[in-house]
Amino acid sequence: MDSKTSEQTHEGGARGGSADGSLGQQLRRAREARGVTLREISEQTRITMRHLEAIEADDYENLPGGIFNKSFIKSFARSVGFDERRALELYARQRGESADEVPTTPHRSRVYMGDPARSPFVTFALSAVIVLILVLIIYAGLHYYRRTEVAQTPAASPTPAASTTPAANTAQTQQQPTNAQGLQIQVSAKGKAFWLTTLQDDDKKKKGRMLFPDKPEDFTPQDSLNLMFDKPSVEFMQVSINGRPARLPDDAASSGQWKITKDNYRQFIQ
Repeated sequence: MDSKTSEQTHEGGARGGSADGSLGQQLRRAREARGVTLREISEQTRITMRHLEAIEADDYENLPGGIFNKSFIKSFARSVGFDERRALELYARQRGESADEVPTTPHRSRVYMGDPARSPFVTFALSAVIVLILVLIIYAGLHYYRRTEVAQTPAASPTPAASTTPAANTAQTQQQPTNAQGLQIQVSAKGKAFWLTTLQDDDKKKKGRMLFPDKPEDFTPQDSLNLMFDKPSVEFMQVSINGRPARLPDDAASSGQWKITKDNYRQFIQ
């Protein structure tokens, strides 16, 4: 009897999440049982090694936070064959939050799909009326635009003084991005996504996000842009300054931080 009671108590504790250990411990055991490494999971899920190690260590302060934490945990659990809902429940219990999991039971849509008893002819007639109204609105807008354009044509003609100096105006326009508007910096991922954190003009508001190869980001800081990244991500990061390729300095590659300013950006341009 004592043996059966002990087994039942152990099973109940495991279901509650206390007997089997924390979320990170259970995910690590599931990974080791499958014989996979964190590097293999990182390549499969596109999650950096630093974040995977933080999850196994239950160190959630080093994760991006919000929905990113839950997304990372679900991907980790899926890759090692651990129940995703169970992983979110353990995470919510440790953090004192709600799992916020999407319900799996069917629910009735609240979107109005129309009256099934309405005649198809009535539906077609209503659609035709709506299309006709839209066409009339577009036609009226084009007619008004053409009348306005014709009325403003004489005032828009260039003056002789402006037309005689096109080279000077072009040169002045080309100098504005660096002298008047600060820097123009583009950061893109080359071949593989990675986690990038930026701090623009030292405004004390860091912004982190996953940077994907097909979605480069542009920055126009007035004075400086601080890039923060994982050291393994250096080989995937590509930066251009004012339209020219930039070279990552050695100290930035080793420290995981690169500060580009109006005073030092020229030394990085290739």
